[in-house]
Amino acid sequence: MNITHILKELSTHFISLTERGLIYGPQGKMLLKNLEEHWFLHCVTMSRYNIFLSDECSSTLNFIIKNAMDDIPFGLATIKNLKNSWNHNVSNIQKLNFQHKTASITIFTNKSEAKDLFHKIQKERKIWWRRLAQCPSRFKLTDTKKVKNLDSVDVESQFPFGSIIVERITYHADVQNLFSKVDSKKDFSDIQMVEHMISLDWGCCALLCDAFDMNKLTKMHIHSKLAPYKVAFHITTLNNEDNTQNDDLHRFILYLNNMLRTKGVNTILTTSKEIIDTCLVPFTVSVDATSLENGIIHIKDRSTSLREAIHVSDLVKYITLRC
Repeated sequence: MNITHILKELSTHFISLTERGLIYGPQGKMLLKNLEEHWFLHCVTMSRYNIFLSDECSSTLNFIIKNAMDDIPFGLATIKNLKNSWNHNVSNIQKLNFQHKTASITIFTNKSEAKDLFHKIQKERKIWWRRLAQCPSRFKLTDTKKVKNLDSVDVESQFPFGSIIVERITYHADVQNLFSKVDSKKDFSDIQMVEHMISLDWGCCALLCDAFDMNKLTKMHIHSKLAPYKVAFHITTLNNEDNTQNDDLHRFILYLNNMLRTKGVNTILTTSKEIIDTCLVPFTVSVDATSLENGIIHIKDRSTSLREAIHVSDLVKYITLRC
């Protein structure tokens, strides 16, 4: 089974691989958005260094140096569409060479520290991907490739049909050409840079293929931080319950749903098991008649199948800690 068949099996609501490129369905668009936001949080917001968003490198460097914000190390973050030959070794897509959305961080540091930083980032980025994966050992580092004044290492996810490259870490020994465009008399001869670039599109493909169990032995799931919807709902009813009680349970679900959404948790307002499975919702909140009396609800975790009872007042905290 190749990548095209796996994506088709998962549903076109996520991603379809065509000659025109990756076509996203409604669930896939949300997965892509969540992956980008998760990357931005870890690589920009939570970075150890000052990271500046940049569309054009030389103009941003001019701004940083002119305003004395160039204390080493610092970095530039760029999000753009790129057309190159990533994943040429994956079967049935060798001839496809379409654009994919990339996000990169370029860190400028002293020459004496650049090589150590290169190796440190390799480990950090491999761990970052493994934490998002259902099968962490699938994500590995390739051997170092050396070309003139740069070394590069890929993070790739390995499958029976081939390997998908999700990120590339590059060490640049010579950046003088870049700084020659900067309007400054400072000496930049002691500066080198390390860049790590993620393909958001191929990252989504790899994580979906990772979640897909070809032997159907486990229930498919994706990481709760990336899931398009975090919470769905289920009503546990008894045959002797009247319509009034059912109406109260539906209103209770509306209350829980609005409580989560106002705290920034993306939910899907449905009790359909088929929709919950199609959208790979990681948490399902179950309510019954006793929930109306004592406020106790049950949350089922899709990845572990464990069902836990909590009080309704702890729902937001429970979900946000896991998502």
